[in-house]
Amino acid sequence: MSSQRLTQILLLLNVTVVSISLWSFLNVADGGLSQFKSQEAASFAPPKDVSPPVAAVEPIPSAKVLVVPDSHHGAVMVNASQSVITSGGIGTINSNGFYFVHPKQGERNFYEIAKKTGTDKVTAPVRLPDCLKNNASCTRPGCVRPECRPWGHHYDTIYQQRMGPYSRDDTDPFQFLEIGFYNGAGYDTYREFLHNGECHSIEIACIEKGPRSEGKWPWGNFAEKNKRYQQYLDEDRLHCGDGSDVNYLDEVWRKSMKRPDAPPLKIVVDDGAHLAPHMAQSVFFWFPKIEPRGILIVEDIQPISEANAFRTQFLPQLMKDLHYCGDPKQSPDDLCFPTLFPLLASIHCEMHICIFERNDTPSKELSLAESTMPPNALDMSKCKSMLSGHWQTTT
Repeated sequence: MSSQRLTQILLLLNVTVVSISLWSFLNVADGGLSQFKSQEAASFAPPKDVSPPVAAVEPIPSAKVLVVPDSHHGAVMVNASQSVITSGGIGTINSNGFYFVHPKQGERNFYEIAKKTGTDKVTAPVRLPDCLKNNASCTRPGCVRPECRPWGHHYDTIYQQRMGPYSRDDTDPFQFLEIGFYNGAGYDTYREFLHNGECHSIEIACIEKGPRSEGKWPWGNFAEKNKRYQQYLDEDRLHCGDGSDVNYLDEVWRKSMKRPDAPPLKIVVDDGAHLAPHMAQSVFFWFPKIEPRGILIVEDIQPISEANAFRTQFLPQLMKDLHYCGDPKQSPDDLCFPTLFPLLASIHCEMHICIFERNDTPSKELSLAESTMPPNALDMSKCKSMLSGHWQTTT
């Protein structure tokens, strides 16, 4: 037999062996992948029974447990007929098209607690399926974006991500402040979720009843509907006053929060009047007082007339400042908010909610004038570097 013929036979045998090996590998791999998908589906399948919300806020056990959330964790519009559960990163999309964030080991479950207290921070995902089937059940049926149609919000995903570490039993004590107690459903959620937090809240509706022109409140005391209303007052945790008045804010800060024995202020949430000037004022007053790596959260950044300027005027300026370098070789770049810029580490937004994170610079005590919202806060045309034509493209 010639050497050339022998070489051809050997090559043919080699190809045959490789093909058989590849076929065996693919069969094993496919079996393993199918088994993984089956295990994944079983692990993340939503519970069959969901307890209805209750009015009372029951104490939760101190044991560190990992609670697997159910399927209604922030709506994501995907094919409703999808049967394969997909996962990645920090969350999961189940076959109903809902995205939910997994609490890490030792963290409490914000969504489950919020459902129990009845706060509107998590009601939209629950109401969305019926809303998509029947426009009559929608609060805003004309919205192009489906997630905007039902009543309530999808805040549980961002809260679990950014506040989850503060919910652990082994976290150091800290202070938390909510602006906008209303009927206390949100505050009750925070109190239960943030086990080691000294939780404060500000509400205007519990001031003296009377004409607004006299600095009083004529529309009823919403806060007293909470069954722990008097308890929170007695604990000096509920503060009755105008959350947009820097003089009142300064009084709350100095008398009730900045105590020698007080833990550091780490979280502030603005859920007050949803008026752009009030929202911006919360940032300017409270952000410098938050300790390094703490967060300030502003809710209800919605495309409504009352809040629009915060979304369209304030946020672009602060985002511009976040990326400021002050390079003299570039076009002149003026800071829009010089009191906030030195303290800002990041801005993280999801639909209708933004989180402003503090950097490692120590907290500051600014004067009342420096803590007051500046003229350009809601008018970016007053910040030079935001003007059209200010930036020149170089070739």
